Amino acid sequence: MASTATRPVVDRGRMPVARRDRRPALAALALLLVLVGALGSALLVFRSGDRESVLVASRDIPFGSVITRADFRTARAATDEGHLFQASRIGEIEGLRATSTIPAGTLVSPQMFTVDTLVPDGGEAVGVVVDPNRRPSDVPEAGEVVRLYYVASGGAANTDVPDNPVVVDAARVIGTGAGSDSGTESVTVLVESDAAADVANYASTGNLAMTVLPDDTKPAIDWTNR
Repeated sequence: MASTATRPVVDRGRMPVARRDRRPALAALALLLVLVGALGSALLVFRSGDRESVLVASRDIPFGSVITRADFRTARAATDEGHLFQASRIGEIEGLRATSTIPAGTLVSPQMFTVDTLVPDGGEAVGVVVDPNRRPSDVPEAGEVVRLYYVASGGAANTDVPDNPVVVDAARVIGTGAGSDSGTESVTVLVESDAAADVANYASTGNLAMTVLPDDTKPAIDWTNR
């Protein structure tokens, strides 16, 4: 009788199970990132509510001009910006002067204004009315530097003709305005006291011409806080 071959018994035990990989450090990091994100969002919400009206230049404010309320509009900005000027304090800068040209749209700060006069010791501010034929087509603005020349006038001749046609080599413009005659402009320049009489004299007789110099030109006398 043939014997039946006995098949080997295979132990079909449980399949090996991979151990759970617990990474507590990564879990803690993920939790920390969630907390940081939540705190950041809360800070943004807090800062967005912590805004106040501040002053913004509503138009170009020339260097040296006297400040008025009409020079500003208001905008909302974070109050922790310590260099900004709160709209509620506008009365503190009315009547002050601009320490530089302030372009329209600029958020203003206290450092842009001063109580000091633009005329230092040894200097004088002289108003010069110049017709369009004796100045650039664009009227010099406050803050620019100009040169003043003696020129022959079409009217009564000035007997006090200088040897040098350059009356003032470089003078700071500290103000502008309309002249009394059509097409003329009044330009106030800062000059040394020794030259003030000649400038006023030649300007009154129409013997003065004006040119604009490069921005980096240093006049003989200047507003010391510029």
